[in-house]
Amino acid sequence: MVRPPYWVGQRLLTLAVKRWPEFHGTMLLRTGREPLDLPLPSLLDVIYAWWVEGGTEKDVAKFRQTLETSPAGADLDGREEWSDDETDGSFSRALGGMRRTVRGQDEIRSRGGATR
Repeated sequence: MVRPPYWVGQRLLTLAVKRWPEFHGTMLLRTGREPLDLPLPSLLDVIYAWWVEGGTEKDVAKFRQTLETSPAGADLDGREEWSDDETDGSFSRALGGMRRTVRGQDEIRSRGGATR
């Protein structure tokens, strides 16, 4: 399995977090599963599929290009893309933090409070 560069995953996660109510609600309605319980590669695939669904071939190609463009100033010489244990570990830690944030917001909402 070939993994995408780290920035692809970061951008997909950022997209889902910024549009969390839409993404989360869509996944719950369609699957009945909590998206954050998925393994990270599966979660990234689900976010990607959710975002490109219904898009034209041109729109999807443009989105892929945006996702895959390396960050400005990234020093990638001699680095294997998203293959080392450190990168996997940092991604897992980031996802764990996202889970805590989202669950904390859900708890506040369930008590009738605002999260913004």
